[in-house]
Amino acid sequence: MKPFTRVIAYLLLVLTVSTSLLSLPAAAEQASNEPVPPEITHAQGVYLYNLEHDVPLLTYREDEQIYPASTVKIMTGLVAVEALSERLDERVTITSEMLKNVKGNNIALKAGETVSVRDMLYAALCGGYNDACAVLAHLVGGSINAFVVMMNDRAAELGAENTHYTNPSGMHHADMVTTTADTAKIALAAARNPLYMEITSASKYIMPATNITGERNIYNRNYLIARNKEVIYYYASARGLNSGSTNEGGYCLATTAEKDGLTYLCIVMGGEEVEGKITSYTLARTLLDWAFDHFGYVTVLDTDRMVCEVPVTLSDKVDYVTLVPETSVTHYLPTTLDPAVDLTYTHNITSASLAAPVTEGQVAGFITVKYGDEVLGTVNLVTKNSVERSEFLYVLSRIKAFSRSRFFIAAVIAAIILTVVYIFGTAIHRYRKQQRYMRFK
Repeated sequence: MKPFTRVIAYLLLVLTVSTSLLSLPAAAEQASNEPVPPEITHAQGVYLYNLEHDVPLLTYREDEQIYPASTVKIMTGLVAVEALSERLDERVTITSEMLKNVKGNNIALKAGETVSVRDMLYAALCGGYNDACAVLAHLVGGSINAFVVMMNDRAAELGAENTHYTNPSGMHHADMVTTTADTAKIALAAARNPLYMEITSASKYIMPATNITGERNIYNRNYLIARNKEVIYYYASARGLNSGSTNEGGYCLATTAEKDGLTYLCIVMGGEEVEGKITSYTLARTLLDWAFDHFGYVTVLDTDRMVCEVPVTLSDKVDYVTLVPETSVTHYLPTTLDPAVDLTYTHNITSASLAAPVTEGQVAGFITVKYGDEVLGTVNLVTKNSVERSEFLYVLSRIKAFSRSRFFIAAVIAAIILTVVYIFGTAIHRYRKQQRYMRFK
């Protein structure tokens, strides 16, 4: 092969090896069993959270400052429900002061109209009506301004440090801001309030006739729950919270969904209308489907798992016994994981061997299972079967043990000493006797 040809071949070989090496990280990444999240588009912020295990599954621009739009009503409802839960049947007469400066979506309440506290909670939180929000603010705080102070104080208590409210309805104000992460903190507190969730999970509430107006039908503003206006967004597992929009804040949605023993909070802020569809709803449905499809309760340790074998002594039938976990361990994890690859198992046994008789379920060690750096569980290792003792081997072992005991060794030494003394004494006695015999001979 000519020198120039050898150089070309060498360069080609180096290029081939380099390309192979560069492709290794990509291959490793493809081998990962972590669920691939959906692509986030047409939204200013996203927060997907599991309530049972207090763990966020997916976040997107969660700390960026945004306008809260109608999600303000989550805090309005939380403060109102916490204050009025024992006054649901109380009758309230609407005043002109309560309706002063009310703008936007309303249920046409009138001064002098008598309603119940329950009616106002459903109108404000289920129907999203701004005049009902104003009534609740006056009932709880005495005035809009005082109620807004209460809202901000409650936000601070929940750790929503980047949230500031200026009104209870969500009508746009340049100074009223939040973040998706703060909205999640507030929504989580509301989601754990049974009355709040009961009200906001209703698809429809019939408000009884009043002294001024006839019966009113109040439909949920969350189209994942109600189908009176839109049916394409309906999500059977959806429960509660809030939906709405402003020009500045976009379409905002906070909802939970429950299925198979799991509950997810999904928040989409700053959604848009794309090709006739509202992305806060379409994205929320996609995210919830992804969560239910890719996360769940995975059995990471089963009582049938044979962990190791331990030698058994004093048995003439078996030489070892199998150790298995005492209890199963089930944990909330990605359902796509491969236990053999993604989980780490370590075990320890209490002794190198077990002496028969061995009883089934006898503790002989423990096993720990980890997912990355997280310990998922530690349980006892127990014997899978019982093992009978051989009495002959047992007697031999006792003899052997006795022969090695301090008492036995001391007795043997004493016997040896006594024997030596006896022999020595006998020899002296014979010697002296012989000397006397020789003297008198």
